[in-house]
Amino acid sequence: NNISRQDSPTGRRSLKGKAKVAEGGKLEGQPEQIVVVEMSEEDPGEAERCLQQVYRDKVFLPGDKDWRVGKNFFVVKSTVERVVKWAFESSTGLYPKDPIPIGSYREGLHLQAGGSSNNFDFLVPLRFNPRLALTSGSITKEVSCYEQRLPTYIFREEGVPVYRWGTKVLVDLEAVGETYVEVHCDKRKDAWLEDDDADITVDRLSECKESLHQHNLDPVEILKDFYRHVEIALDPAYTHPRQNDPVFQRRLFPSRVPKIDNRLRQNIKLEALDLHGPAIHLTFHEGPDTVPVNLVPAIQGAIKLSNQWVREDLTHLSDWWDGDLANEKRSFLRKVAAVQEAGPELVPKGGYWRLSFSHAETLILEDIDADGGQRRVALRLLKFVNETRWVPEYGKVLTSYHLKTILLWCCEIYPQKAQWGTLLSSLQALLRVLNYTLTKRNLPHYFLQPVNLFGKRYQSSSAPYRLLALDALRWEAEVMLANIVGYLMPGGKPQCGCAQDELEEKRASLWEFKEKHQEDLKELKRMEEEHLYEEVEMGEEAGLGPSTKN
Repeated sequence: NNISRQDSPTGRRSLKGKAKVAEGGKLEGQPEQIVVVEMSEEDPGEAERCLQQVYRDKVFLPGDKDWRVGKNFFVVKSTVERVVKWAFESSTGLYPKDPIPIGSYREGLHLQAGGSSNNFDFLVPLRFNPRLALTSGSITKEVSCYEQRLPTYIFREEGVPVYRWGTKVLVDLEAVGETYVEVHCDKRKDAWLEDDDADITVDRLSECKESLHQHNLDPVEILKDFYRHVEIALDPAYTHPRQNDPVFQRRLFPSRVPKIDNRLRQNIKLEALDLHGPAIHLTFHEGPDTVPVNLVPAIQGAIKLSNQWVREDLTHLSDWWDGDLANEKRSFLRKVAAVQEAGPELVPKGGYWRLSFSHAETLILEDIDADGGQRRVALRLLKFVNETRWVPEYGKVLTSYHLKTILLWCCEIYPQKAQWGTLLSSLQALLRVLNYTLTKRNLPHYFLQPVNLFGKRYQSSSAPYRLLALDALRWEAEVMLANIVGYLMPGGKPQCGCAQDELEEKRASLWEFKEKHQEDLKELKRMEEEHLYEEVEMGEEAGLGPSTKN
């Protein structure tokens, strides 16, 4: 079956990945584990053929669609590389490296559905010289007592200590001042004594504050500056990003930047700046396709993770999963290896620098189907269901990142090849874990504990909309799990046996739930579409309460 052998986004299978799986497919000294895959009474062969047909016809179209997606990516990538080189020149060296593809397309989890365009995401590395040491454990003061800006002229061989609250990275200047750090600031020590306040005491904390005030990376200002640099690169009036700079105009040999054709610029729209971040949004118009592109400025390679942090702050499966934990140690060590090799990035979002693990996720997912499994295919089909059925009805309660996290956890919970041998069994695995997290109202971050990705606070106090949203999707997942083929093809040939009976029973319960909460579900969708909510990362702040299912 060609569908079970998915190519990478570049069209080539990873030979490196095959070697890894061949070496690490079975843990030495451990007995082979048997997995019992739950099947309905319908013919599994017929169900598999139906699901593969849905996948081919609706989810991942081959042929011309595949060619257009690849062509669009090539055009976007080459253009973004030129834009970043312009940004490097106009920012006097703040963006020294080429953009790095990330996201669904890079991970091979993208859709190729008819009538829709793929979006492409890129990390744009920022220049940042200091090293940061992420301290294990929680913060001891209010979040407002910490600095959101990162110092660029304070250095420490072991790394400047920083703290974490959820995904937010915070600087405690008092703690920095108490450690041995090398501080640089424009104000000389003797200048302190020349000020009117003669009683100023020159200490390390004052130096740190002055240095941070003068030299820092502010997450909000970075987004504003990067937006301005991209705006210049796409402006037809510019032939060089520094053409209006008097210093540049006096140069005998001006720096060179790649040409950006004005016809290409006309096909690119720079969307309005969103200071909540983390991306600058572009829209490319390529023939019949409208292609969204996200450029995320990011700090790479700055975070040092101690062994204590890895042990205590990295999420374990046993932190939340009640089932079999036989594979926990092995999967945790694989996660640790990915984090240590790729490291976290820092991206600007919501006024803070936040931890992101896009590179580590890509490493883990790179060879995910090297054993011939159907993990990617199943995840794409579930994303298709979410985008075509659940989002139109309830709003974007579930995101692509939620579903990718489900897949990552699912691979730990079901490590055996047998579970992923068919599209049907793979979908059942994903749906079981999705249903479990919706029932618990907790989807743990794959790397950071105790971050709950389902944490959200809607701007309304009249009803528990967060619980309502999760319960609505829980009902949908239960209906789909009862009979996947019947759920996806409601007008198809009726199934026989208990599977069809269970499907009809679950559908009736879902209908009753929708009728009971009809007005609240409409309000939920409106708030989702208008973004009338705030994300709450820590579970204790998310307002957990009783179920609205019954």
